[in-house]
Amino acid sequence: TEAVHEDIRAYAHFNAFFTRPLKPDCRPLAQATLVSPADGVISQLGNLTGDEKTQLIQAKGLDYSLSDLVASSLDVTPYIGGQWMTIYLAPFDYHRVHVPAEATLQRAIRIPGELFSVSDKTARAIPKLYARNERLVCEFQHTHGPFLVVMVAALMVAGIETVWEGSEPRRVFNQPVQFNGAHPAFAQGEEMGRFHWGSTVIVVTPSSFPQWHEKLGAGQTIRLNQALSAG
Repeated sequence: TEAVHEDIRAYAHFNAFFTRPLKPDCRPLAQATLVSPADGVISQLGNLTGDEKTQLIQAKGLDYSLSDLVASSLDVTPYIGGQWMTIYLAPFDYHRVHVPAEATLQRAIRIPGELFSVSDKTARAIPKLYARNERLVCEFQHTHGPFLVVMVAALMVAGIETVWEGSEPRRVFNQPVQFNGAHPAFAQGEEMGRFHWGSTVIVVTPSSFPQWHEKLGAGQTIRLNQALSAG
């Protein structure tokens, strides 16, 4: 009932149904600097302290570095002292990903890797899971500074789709996407891409952004456009 097309017969195939769009009024935009880019569950969240090898928590006893996550595709120095949040999309969740703040896309780089499942079970078992799977690293520029949205591929979703590449991305690895003309500008909450199965989105911000809302915590269900930041 949340989908634009409620009749299952409106979908030509399962993939069209799986990536179905939502009615525009069912995920109202919160008044906050940062809003959730997707429906899902907050796997982990925290602050980035230390140097460029600063650690992000994957699961209890397992962590990985921001440098490993972006695979040296960009300078992580601006994010030291900032914060991060990991959102897991289960197969039953809405599978489009939206921009958490009004911003301009500066660069987008596809990183090659594995296609391990990103379920809680595998996140607790496979070291550096998110830094080993194939992923799309997107850096945006906002008035508060840059921020990252990393779409992590998983089982059956190697072909992450973006609005700037179209429905059949070439999947060129380790090279920034070349934009024809101006870099794409996005309104807060505007769609940036979609997964074709359950996966993960990681948001990383520098210290110039407001802190995560104090009511948010690991294991909490979150919805698209829900406030992430306290301001």
